[in-house]
Amino acid sequence: MRIHLITATAAVAGMLLLAGCTAPDEIDDPTPTPTAVQGPERPEGFPTLGEPVGDDKADFKSQQEAVAAAEAAMTVFVSHDRDYDAWWAELSPLLTVEAQEAWAYTDPRMITVTQLTGAATIVDAPSSTLVIVDVPTDTGVWRLELVRAAEVGTTGQGAWKAFTLMPPETTE
Repeated sequence: MRIHLITATAAVAGMLLLAGCTAPDEIDDPTPTPTAVQGPERPEGFPTLGEPVGDDKADFKSQQEAVAAAEAAMTVFVSHDRDYDAWWAELSPLLTVEAQEAWAYTDPRMITVTQLTGAATIVDAPSSTLVIVDVPTDTGVWRLELVRAAEVGTTGQGAWKAFTLMPPETTE
């Protein structure tokens, strides 16, 4: 019984290996050609890929909330004259999960920026859930991308959180 199982497994593995080794029909054109996937008819009123979905811009109040969130995140970020646990406990709730993963192992003593030197300004507000803000500091202008998502189990939209914090050398 064990020999049959090994033989069957080897045969399946061999077929999968050979299936992955087939050459493409045409090698002359290195650029892939997008193909449309056929599916059910799209109901009337639903946008197709690439069409704008309407006026999905952050309103003035929302943009001001994003600016305040960017300033709050950077204010905590630059106040690194304390131990890691206190610094991280205050900073992490202001970041998205992705930003938390990126900054979690940062030694705050290694951060060279020490203060904000002016008011944050909006660079772009492409949608109601994404705002890009520049924050001037003593080491240059930091760019923050803030996102806003609806919190699970609540109505309305959640708080603005910093998705990326880019130091001056990456934005110039």
